[in-house]
Amino acid sequence: MQNQWLEWARKIKALSQVGKTYTKDPYDLERYNQLEALVHEIFAKAGGKNITEVSDFFFPDEGYATPKIDLRGGVIKDDKILLVKERSNEKWTLPGGWADVCESGKEGIEREVLEESGFKVNATKLVAIKDRNKYPYRSYFPHHVYKIFYLCEIISGAPKENIEISDIRFFEGNAMPELSTERVLPEDIEIIFKYHEDKNLPTFFD
Repeated sequence: MQNQWLEWARKIKALSQVGKTYTKDPYDLERYNQLEALVHEIFAKAGGKNITEVSDFFFPDEGYATPKIDLRGGVIKDDKILLVKERSNEKWTLPGGWADVCESGKEGIEREVLEESGFKVNATKLVAIKDRNKYPYRSYFPHHVYKIFYLCEIISGAPKENIEISDIRFFEGNAMPELSTERVLPEDIEIIFKYHEDKNLPTFFD
């Protein structure tokens, strides 16, 4: 039931954001600001955060409300898949992160894989576009998120840790470590292997 309340709150946030973008009435603007503040309180209460933390998370999002894009790269070598270990929770995930402006999806995932693993790759296949809400990813994001998965091939490089990543390894499909399930699910790993075996499969979308 909590997720339903959070879903309603997120919709209210989107409506207030769009209203603030287009209204010319100062009184309506004040009402939209009040709705936005109420939504921040709801998310703060649900997540055990303070208002400042929640407001800072929302602050960069202005204008017409649209989903955020999370890019993930599936890199397979010798029948093993590349995973990186997040310092934030010491769990493993496919390399990736938020899409950046002024980058194509292909450019974005190639950059993310290089930054998080040390490997220069070429994105060769758009595997899947998933609505995060439709799957059991851990944690509930205030933003609506689309997750985009690419199959990538290694060009060069070697494992290189950084401020976000504490370890980089290749794992067999039947020997997965503990996954960071707010970022990746076992079924995401499975679909990467499936598309690696048959690159003619059509892109999955929900």
